[in-house]
Amino acid sequence: MPEDIQEIGRKGAATLKRWLEATTYLELPFDAYNNKIDCSFPTFTGTKNFDLVGYTVSGERFPVIIEAKTYSSPGRQYTEYMKFLAIAYAVTAKELSVYGSTRKPYFYWITFHPFNLDNWTKLETVEHVKLALSQHPEYITGHDVSDTLAHDVASRVMVLVFNPKQEALSLTRTELEKIRPILQRKAVTL
Repeated sequence: MPEDIQEIGRKGAATLKRWLEATTYLELPFDAYNNKIDCSFPTFTGTKNFDLVGYTVSGERFPVIIEAKTYSSPGRQYTEYMKFLAIAYAVTAKELSVYGSTRKPYFYWITFHPFNLDNWTKLETVEHVKLALSQHPEYITGHDVSDTLAHDVASRVMVLVFNPKQEALSLTRTELEKIRPILQRKAVTL
């Protein structure tokens, strides 16, 4: 990957980390640029690195796995999104095959520019997960597609569009640290 594109991706991931953590619902301690091993997930045919990894801070503390796209136009986003869906399914299916259960991670695709608006309302559906797997069977080679698992994965996929102007509407790190104790969203772990 050319160095300038990697730098754009790194800055985009850092911006999204600040924005998402300012919601007070997520903590994202790992990024692919500084914590590659923590952002790597096995599929049946290899390993996929995601940009940001963390967890929800309240309730059951589900894992959150994020793919960030710092695009300024639609470009190849839909093609890459379809790979992302197939990989999300493959990561979940692999975990299920190894452990007999899954941590039920949420998979976020966050882009700086919208894409494929004709299919926008369908991007998070089970039909789209199945379509992605039909287009990218290489991630589940030798394994059947489970309708139940495809439905489960689709229910935990989220597509978000981030406008950099939104950052001005977010809490700063200092403000966030002041209100976190008051909100008491973070679950007690012990």
